[in-house]
This record gives sequence, C-alpha cells and structure tokens, in this order.
Amino acid sequence: SYEEDLQLRDTFIQGSLTEKLDTKIGRQIVVWGTLDNLRITDVLNPLDLRVPGLTDIEDLRLPVTMAKLDYYFGDWDLSGIVIPEIRFSKLPVFGSDFYPSAVPLPPADMPEDAFGDPEYAVSLTGTFSGWDISFYWANIYDDQSYSRVTSPGSPPQLILKHTRINMLGAAFNMAAGNWLFKAESAWLDGIKYSNTPGVKYSRIDIGVGIEYSGFQNATLSLEAANRHINSFSPELKLAPDELRENEFQWIARITKSYLNDTLTLTLLASTFGIKADDGSFQRLDAEYDVTDAISIRGGVIFYQSGDKGIYKNIGDNDRLFIELKYSF
Repeated sequence: SYEEDLQLRDTFIQGSLTEKLDTKIGRQIVVWGTLDNLRITDVLNPLDLRVPGLTDIEDLRLPVTMAKLDYYFGDWDLSGIVIPEIRFSKLPVFGSDFYPSAVPLPPADMPEDAFGDPEYAVSLTGTFSGWDISFYWANIYDDQSYSRVTSPGSPPQLILKHTRINMLGAAFNMAAGNWLFKAESAWLDGIKYSNTPGVKYSRIDIGVGIEYSGFQNATLSLEAANRHINSFSPELKLAPDELRENEFQWIARITKSYLNDTLTLTLLASTFGIKADDGSFQRLDAEYDVTDAISIRGGVIFYQSGDKGIYKNIGDNDRLFIELKYSF
C-alpha cells in the first residue's frame, strides 16, 4: 500500500519590498520550464517517486526551504533564489514492490542544511503576447546519488554521495490557436557516477511538447525528452549505473472534463527507451470534486518491466487506487 507522509507543504511568508521587488521566504515549490509531464529544467524541488506513475509531477514535488527575490522590469521577471535546505527525491525503500534490488542501499552521506553552503539559482523570464521565454542557472546538489568507498584511514565502507553540479537551461512556450508548443533544454556539468571514480561528466537534456485543446472540454498532449551523456564511457552500461548514452522518454496524455468541470478523466501513457526497453506504464484515473475543498480520485495503473532501474521487475505491480483529498 502507498502511505503519504503527514507534512506541511507550502509554508511561506510573501510580500512586496518595493513596487518592482517581491520576496518570498519559507518552504515552497518553484516550477521551472514549460513541460507538464517531463523534467528538463525543473530541478529545484525533489519528487516523491516511491510509487511510479501514481500521480502527476505537480503533486509529486516536495517543498524546500528557499529565500526568493523577484525583480520586475517591463515584460521580464528576474528571480534570485537561495536554498539552505537540502532535500532529495524519495525513492522506493528496501522491501517495497518497486525496490529494484535484493539488497538494501548503502548508507547515505547527506550534505548538511546550512546557510554556509546553500544551493543557488537564478532565472530570467519574459512574457509576451502569445509566447514566453525563460533562462535558468542553478548550482545545486545532484538529485541522483553515486556510490563511493570511504577514504583511507577509516574502515572501508560503501556510501552514497551527492555531487554539486551546475545547470544552464532555457525554456520556450508559444500558443497558436488551439495549439501550444513547448521546448526546453539544459546543460548539466559536474555529474559523477558509481562506475567511474574520479570522472565528472556533462549531460545535455532536450525536451519538446505539443498540446491541443480544440476539442470540447478535452486536452491532448505529447511530450518527449532525450538525455545525452557527453564523453560516454562503456563502464556506465554496467550495474549499478546501468546507463545509456542517450536516455529517451515520451509521455502521451488525454484529459476530458464532464459535469461542469467537476469530473475529470485522464489517460496517461509513459514509455522509457525507444522500444520501451527501459519500462513503461499506463494510468487511467477519474477525479470528482465533491465540494470546493473535497475531491475523490481513483483509477488503475498498468506496468511493463524494463531492463534497468526501478522498472526492472515491476511488471506484476499493477495497482488499483483511490484517494480522498481535503484542501484547506
């Protein structure tokens, strides 16, 4: 069964310092990029990935303590962010149906939360008639860990570490009638992997999407992304990394509303790899708004096993689910 932690999500103080300067301090979620189902430049908030495919990214993001400053000039918004709280995505734990190995993970060497060594991020967004464009820079800890043996002088032990990386990215959005076109790209530098100690890699991520809303109360969307590791080493194909030089993913989504937008049906399909060799899932769900504050959601998820990662042995993990949500 899936159990959500009881926690405060967005908890912050927000206000205007001047006519053009706003600030926001506290636990918050900052969404970068234009794609709705895939992450390219959206790197500031970790995700809850304990049950893959259960819900959309917008409900998976975990809040992080940030100090955010926005300066507005003309059609542009310049945003600077300092992130003292270091959090990483929640992955399936040992013993879970979605945990991919027969042995538990090594202990993690977690960075300390501190204003002495926080993460940093800057964005510049321009919003115009029918289109917008954004540019991003972030100096953050890589959400993906790598394994290392502890340094000499102590008993040898395998530990998980997170390296510091830089990300440069851009995103673009353009509306044309009932069509919406999206594109994102990101260059990440300083990535480390388990199989090649002492080597740092860079990666280029590119994502594109198209959305059509010309049907009555219905939206169709298709998004695709590819993540290319530069100077790829053959050792990265082996466990525990199990990487490919190019990691491809696509997601198709159909959403239709009924009963004055109180009932929403969603069909979502996601495939990893060109031939689904890295796994896939399909989700059909319905959400009904009982009141403005109470909603009921239920559906089914079908999984297909892949060659690596958390999708390696999940073909028998199909799920029926129901959720009751109260917002206040």
